Amino acid sequence: MKKLSTTFLGLGLAFCLNNVSAQAPTGNWCKTDEQTQLLEQLDPSIIQQREDFETYIQNFKQTYDPVAKKATIIIPIVFHVITWNGNGNATKAEIENAVNVINQDFKRTNLDASNTRAIFAPYAASLDIEFRLARKDPNGNCTEGIVRVEDSRTMAADDAVKAASRWDSKKYFNVWIVDFIDGSSPPSYIAGYAQFPTSGIDNTYGVIIDNSFLSGRTLTHEIGHCFNLYHTFQSGCGSNCGSSGDLCCDTPPVSTSSGSCNTSENTCSNDANGADPYGTDVLDQIENYMSYNSCQNMFSLDQKTRMMAVLNSTNTTTGLAQLWAPSNLAFTGTADPYETNPVCIPWGADFTYNKNRVCEGESVTFSDLNTYNATPTLWDWTFVGGTPSTSNVANPIITYNTAGSYGVTYSPGTTAGYFTPAVSKSNIITVSTITAQYMLPFVEGMENTTTYNNDWEVVTQSGNGWQNVNTAAYTGSRSVKVNNVTNATNDITELISTSFDLSSMQNPFITWKCAYAKKTTGGNDILTLYSSIDCGASWQILTIKSASSMSSAPATNVAFTPSGTAQWKDNLFTFNSTLASKTNVRFKFHFKSNGGNNIYLDDINIDGTVGLEENKVINNLNIFPNPMNESAVLSFGLSQEVKNLSITMRDVLGKEVTKIINGQYFSAGRYTLSIDKEKKLQSGLYFIEFNADNKVTVEKLIIR
Repeated sequence: MKKLSTTFLGLGLAFCLNNVSAQAPTGNWCKTDEQTQLLEQLDPSIIQQREDFETYIQNFKQTYDPVAKKATIIIPIVFHVITWNGNGNATKAEIENAVNVINQDFKRTNLDASNTRAIFAPYAASLDIEFRLARKDPNGNCTEGIVRVEDSRTMAADDAVKAASRWDSKKYFNVWIVDFIDGSSPPSYIAGYAQFPTSGIDNTYGVIIDNSFLSGRTLTHEIGHCFNLYHTFQSGCGSNCGSSGDLCCDTPPVSTSSGSCNTSENTCSNDANGADPYGTDVLDQIENYMSYNSCQNMFSLDQKTRMMAVLNSTNTTTGLAQLWAPSNLAFTGTADPYETNPVCIPWGADFTYNKNRVCEGESVTFSDLNTYNATPTLWDWTFVGGTPSTSNVANPIITYNTAGSYGVTYSPGTTAGYFTPAVSKSNIITVSTITAQYMLPFVEGMENTTTYNNDWEVVTQSGNGWQNVNTAAYTGSRSVKVNNVTNATNDITELISTSFDLSSMQNPFITWKCAYAKKTTGGNDILTLYSSIDCGASWQILTIKSASSMSSAPATNVAFTPSGTAQWKDNLFTFNSTLASKTNVRFKFHFKSNGGNNIYLDDINIDGTVGLEENKVINNLNIFPNPMNESAVLSFGLSQEVKNLSITMRDVLGKEVTKIINGQYFSAGRYTLSIDKEKKLQSGLYFIEFNADNKVTVEKLIIR
């Protein structure tokens, strides 16, 4: 382990694993080494506190007998399980098992205590300490001693994650369970880290532990640090056992941790320097909990004295006597008689689901997200639009048969009651029809905002999202824009299309116009085109456009607006044969900001190779409802600009009834018009004639 340049007391406190299974560091600082040094830099008074505390310990030793039986010290403990999308979780059973392990280790009732070698057995200590899960929270409410919180800081946890949930550390011993700890990467892995009491016992005091290591001895090791113990290999061999190393003479000095369980290991030869009880050079004490060796099974008597000193200290800054005071045991619900299995009402609720987009007839699995203070045994779910519409199981599987957007209501409970009010999330499940909405060709000029809003969905994770604007366009007067000039790095927005039948044409492809500028320095915004064949449940990348490939205008720090068609770029992507055969395909323009300027899209067209007889100017013609009662909506697309468009309604004899559009100019794009009975239409069969620059298409309409 790398050493600090100050004194030995500022050194390593965390449990670091190499290649996950071993326990010896490979030159990396353990997390707590770094944290301890940082705390001392922020508050140099900690160094003086440490020195003062060592003086106190020396005085405590004069009157304390580590062998004599003492009254049990009860420590109220609380576990804060910090998860993100379920990652980093620990079950109630796993936490209760961890408490059982540390109680056995501290009391020396652990099954492997018999493995302590004969030379060290007389110095193996039994501590009169019992950890009990809190049964009252800081507000006096029922608790299992387990708090569950969703917070993304669990994904690379450091002391900042403790702000997500913490209880008064002078009343509860806090343990934070996280997904992984910042700095954890091969070949070294940080299983947990702790804070010395001499660094102060407010706010951040306690242990952070990776949930993968909750079942081993990591927690025992880290609590040892919290109770003022150093590593057995602290400062290497040192000089005198009373003033160097781990300051415990019955733990022989160790030059460095090997991580192995080599019973012949002896890395130092100066063991007898100081008040050494062995009187000669002995083997390394690889069974000590404060080593990194995997055969740990004991604390020593000198280590017990150091821990009991801090537990008996009434110093309000560094002492822990207040933790086990009778008044605090009553406050935390840990006094006798102790409730071993409380039944509490959950005071929070949340849930997750495995997908938020499905096709009609598909299912979604929902899961309780464990954000509460009690383990639920009852579950109350309501699913709008789902089958079944209600459920009382923890992880229901719900089928959605009808297209739409649906919400969910959920409340966990126990026999003591349900969490209220139930948590409700609206429009979280999008169900799409399995029939494509459009055949090819498809033309989107962004001109008709009603059609745009019906056919495109904007999903923005953060920052400014896609907007339909009239400030710039390649054709017509409108386009879609991301006001990216003020976005932050990693802001993401998505533009998701309706569905298309690509099999209706040969060799289908998509084209679009893009206007984009970089800023004068930095920035590499990314535009990614995705496709989905399962109604948006999963997406595949089709093509990626970097800032350099998108740039269509000079870089500028002023908010970019294209000055004309010359500042737009053409883009083309041809679908492979597999995707070209699909009949229900969606597309997504995913834009990720990285310090660039504004981006615009226009004229998103999907087309293919067709014969001349199929090359229609008017496409995707639709009248709904048909037959109509009072009114209907007429929608159509124009694959190119039309200088003279007429839409005429005729009766069954071909006589003109009314002109809907009379010889007007239209740019390429999609349009929506309305038809109603105010035009004095009688019930019967009619024909709607589209004449686009003398290219004629006719559609039937029945009026009831």
